[in-house]
Amino acid sequence: MEVNQKQIKIIDRLIIFFTVLFLLSLTNSIFVNQIGYFGSLVLILIRYFLTKENQFKKTGLELIFVWFLLAELMSAIFSGNNPQAYLYLSKRALLIPLVYTAIAVALDEERVKKYFKIYIGASLITVLIYLFFSFKYYINNLYNIKESGPSLFQYPITASEITSFTVLFLFAFAINEKTKLLNKILLTLGFLVSLVALVSTYKRTGWIGVAAGIFVILLLKKQWKVLIPICLAVVFLFLYSKNISRVEFYNFNNSKLKFERSVKTKGFAYSALADSNKTYISDFTEGILVYKDTSLIKKIKLPAPVYSLTKWDNYFVASSVDTRFFLLQKSGDDLKIKNEFLTAGLTISYAAANNFFYTVDLDSGLTIFKNPLNLSDTVRLSSYHGYTAVCVDSNYLVMFQRPNTLTVLKLQNGLPVNESINYSDKSNIDRFFYIDKKILASDKQGLKLFSIENDSLRLIDQNKTISGIYTWNFSDNRLFAASSKGNFYELQYPVGNNIKIIFKDKLSSQPESIAKINDNLVFTFAKESRLLSIFDFYNPSNRVRIELWKAGLKMFRDHPIFGVGDIDLSQMYIKYKHNYDKEIQGHMHNNFVHELATLGLFGFLAFCFLIIKIIIIDLKIYRETKDKPFISSYALGAIGGFCAFLVSGLTEFNFGDQEIITLVWFTFGFNLALYYFSKKQISQTNI
Repeated sequence: MEVNQKQIKIIDRLIIFFTVLFLLSLTNSIFVNQIGYFGSLVLILIRYFLTKENQFKKTGLELIFVWFLLAELMSAIFSGNNPQAYLYLSKRALLIPLVYTAIAVALDEERVKKYFKIYIGASLITVLIYLFFSFKYYINNLYNIKESGPSLFQYPITASEITSFTVLFLFAFAINEKTKLLNKILLTLGFLVSLVALVSTYKRTGWIGVAAGIFVILLLKKQWKVLIPICLAVVFLFLYSKNISRVEFYNFNNSKLKFERSVKTKGFAYSALADSNKTYISDFTEGILVYKDTSLIKKIKLPAPVYSLTKWDNYFVASSVDTRFFLLQKSGDDLKIKNEFLTAGLTISYAAANNFFYTVDLDSGLTIFKNPLNLSDTVRLSSYHGYTAVCVDSNYLVMFQRPNTLTVLKLQNGLPVNESINYSDKSNIDRFFYIDKKILASDKQGLKLFSIENDSLRLIDQNKTISGIYTWNFSDNRLFAASSKGNFYELQYPVGNNIKIIFKDKLSSQPESIAKINDNLVFTFAKESRLLSIFDFYNPSNRVRIELWKAGLKMFRDHPIFGVGDIDLSQMYIKYKHNYDKEIQGHMHNNFVHELATLGLFGFLAFCFLIIKIIIIDLKIYRETKDKPFISSYALGAIGGFCAFLVSGLTEFNFGDQEIITLVWFTFGFNLALYYFSKKQISQTNI
């Protein structure tokens, strides 16, 4: 068959177009990115069919790829969920050719340089956009509230790992490339900007991955003068980092806020509850601290760290980190455990009213406990799932569902009696408080006041000067609020048809809770250092991961050869988890544990050999191209990026994250392509 050169030229141009589309979207759109990848792959295959010119090259991973896909197939055959296992197999199989596609589109070294500049340029634009939104996040104090960066193009944790590749490539070029001073400055500036964006994701996974990548790059370069100071700086950073936990006592007589005393606590003072003449501080790891006036009179240890304490009838209820509730009975200054209980799902919020205890579970709806002495006497409304906050009085129960939905249920004898009122506000709501048929909702536009009237919710007032309300307190017929910026307010009560500020003052920072006792106000402040939280086994994120790893190893124990299949593990996790664990995950938050559980020993060994082989190839490329400009710098960045991927994969299943593994296969493919060009140049020189 005669080849039509005009058609081939059109195909070649289309390949370039889809490749550029792929590179432009690597850091910001998985949908567009996959169009670019599959468009290039299909066109390369069409070109091969027409010309019989094979643009693909061997990688040295062929046998391991076959082994890994065979493990996927065997695990799918023996899986209890064959359709899903075959689907996941197809996803893995379709992404592997990306390595060969990256090599095929890299026709020469100059082409690779242009492609790499497009990738880095697009990545830096993405980084700058992310930084813009991160700054808005910062000035609104949302980092303290959400403990995460903004979700812009991806989830923050995915964004952190994607950004880590940009950071490490720029670092490798800045430290290795022999180029003009201006280029060095630009590379260093790009590195610093992308590093700030990485920090702005507020995700430890990306931070630790980049730290490992930089360490490996400096180690390979034998840059001891740089490596040692950086290591010392990291140690100093950890030593300098401190957790914040304190209780502040103020006199609030005649509407004057007078500071009296500040007490540091050893745990995390998340909440305060006033009862009689005592204040109970939920100090998380240290238990419950009992204060009389400003003096600590009792420390009560519980079986697990507790977030908060509330009064239910004649009892107290403590909410623990492991999702248990402890029913406590007062005995003098002490609180004794009367019972413990669990809700049906992952409890996000709760409230006590009408002698009932109302809990909102994110995954299983509303549960109402009717009797503290008979905890099995409950009413469950499973249809109300997805809610994250609840407020109750004798008239109504109000729930909030992110980002902007309020749901109101009318109560009779403490139980819902009619259809709900659903209201969706135009602006995203951060926090709300309900009292006496009035709802105060804080959003980006300020504080809004809604009235419940005739089975509907009506906006009756708005105060744009009050923003970012984080916590509320109502006691002794007085209504208090504090914002994420540390502004403290007393609002008029009863709440009329408009929002009136009676008193305003500035606190030292954002309080976690407010309690009023006699003429005194008690504020708690708690903030865990993001760095120190890495070593905190009680940290909720860490605790969930540890429980997932335990469950994954149990799955491997019961399915040691071929695993349970490459499937969503949420249903399997329910079978293997502890009763206390309510946060259901579909993966094991660790590449190695996940592969053991899903593919068994057969697939786990294939995965390990794949990793080892990639490291060997990457190191070989760097060692043989040390004297090659651009190629050696790229190889160094590729090694750093892959090391970051592996270290991040100790706490994330990033091997199964399509955005991340796409970057891994693409960067490895370009590294091989550059190596082949280098070898070709050496061969031509020898001739």
